[in-house]
Amino acid sequence: MIQNRRAYQLIHCRTRSRLLAGAAAVCGAACGHADLGLYHLLHRGGAPLPDSTQADRAALAALCPKPAAEETCPLLPPQDPTVTLSVIVPVYNGEATIGPCLDSILQQETSCTVQLIVVDSDSTDGTAAVLERYRALPGVLLCNCSAPRSAAAARNEGLRHAVGRWLMFVDSDDLLLPGAIRTLLEAAQRLDADVVQGGWQYLYTDGTHGPVQRYPAAVYAGAAAPERFELPGMPWGKVYRRELFAQVRFPAYYTCFEDAIIHFLVFRLAKTVASVPEMVYLWRKNPKGLTATSQHHPAAVQSYWIMEQLAVQDAALGLPHDALYRCTLTLQLSAFCYATVSGLPPETQQTVFRLCCALYAKALPQEGALPRRARWGARALRQQDFGLWCRYGRRFQLL
Repeated sequence: MIQNRRAYQLIHCRTRSRLLAGAAAVCGAACGHADLGLYHLLHRGGAPLPDSTQADRAALAALCPKPAAEETCPLLPPQDPTVTLSVIVPVYNGEATIGPCLDSILQQETSCTVQLIVVDSDSTDGTAAVLERYRALPGVLLCNCSAPRSAAAARNEGLRHAVGRWLMFVDSDDLLLPGAIRTLLEAAQRLDADVVQGGWQYLYTDGTHGPVQRYPAAVYAGAAAPERFELPGMPWGKVYRRELFAQVRFPAYYTCFEDAIIHFLVFRLAKTVASVPEMVYLWRKNPKGLTATSQHHPAAVQSYWIMEQLAVQDAALGLPHDALYRCTLTLQLSAFCYATVSGLPPETQQTVFRLCCALYAKALPQEGALPRRARWGARALRQQDFGLWCRYGRRFQLL
């Protein structure tokens, strides 16, 4: 769906013209496909990559060891019929931002009962003192998660206490916009959707607001189901039916890219995913945060390690290897893996690429239909074309 493309959103945000934004996005996609096609014609016929899987795994492990895998997935607590929504907020050293974050949740105007779960990963600043001001408020639960110290582990701890019929995740430095809960829950109930995505806007560290990302009112089911992967894979900005997390947890030992489970597992478990045009979330753009810094740090190779772990979880869940599987596997191992490791040295990028090709061949021994946007990524992985992989990753947002 062209309205979901970042190029469309950026131009529409500046011009307020749907026609101009749509035309620019279509032209950008056409130019992107043409560029990839020309590159492929001029560079086709490269030699297959040598089988160096074990050596490549050892090289990556020396750079950043593969995090431990989860051993168990504890049951969710029994659902409380009086609680509609559980909101889980992980926090670590969030003294400056956790108060406004929690206030933005507690001040939501809604007729439903909301359980607010705040999980502190043993903060060493004044976060605990700020949280004490909320301890006695009705519907607020404060808990701790000591090890491992990660947002993933904290979210998992929150799930251990979540009794709502629906789930929501909010990061401790972000804000819910007024009416967010009401908007998302009403859409979920009206559309009988398992996941509902709302629009969001950048919030800069100086308090100013940046570009917005809006999504059309749409339902991604049936033939349109693969288009759900054009929605973002971040945990926030959405409500989820609690059953989606009955057998799924965030990989607790990963310090970044743990949200890959949203696209690869949760979106595939959902029968219906929907989006709404209303803005519901302010995402703080932190230049020193994990998202911004990991791409230039060895930790970026976790974006590949997590795909190995997700393949194991996929097998345990017994999910079908259908069009949704082919689409998300292709995007994860091409566009998203490239984006995360693009700031690393070329030899490391090539190591990750070779492993992505090997995993892709093992997971998808036969080709299948893919949305046009994902075909170049599949071609790069099938033909083991590192140059095409890089070029596709750089142009993915335009396609």
